[in-house]
Amino acid sequence: MSTAMTDHGTAQRGMEARQVLDNDAFKEAMTVLKDQIVEQWKACPVRDKEGQTLLLQLAKVAEKFEGTLIGMIERGKMAQHKIDLNELRDESKPRRFFRQVL
Repeated sequence: MSTAMTDHGTAQRGMEARQVLDNDAFKEAMTVLKDQIVEQWKACPVRDKEGQTLLLQLAKVAEKFEGTLIGMIERGKMAQHKIDLNELRDESKPRRFFRQVL
């Protein structure tokens, strides 16, 4: 994500991330993925430290992926709140600019 993304762009990304997380196919795919990781982890011999480590890393990546989407949603909510707040304020663009800079 670009650091120069506007509030509108951030809000849009948040809505798109929400659509992904709410999508039934995505939910099912993530559930199947996590279940398969856990099953493979259970089936992994205790002496196979490398296999256990790789499965743990895979589980963490799956969680990190969902966490990234949730973070995008939260940033989108904050950006939308900021947009809504700016629209409620009755001020000129130069005044808004100086308020944001200071």
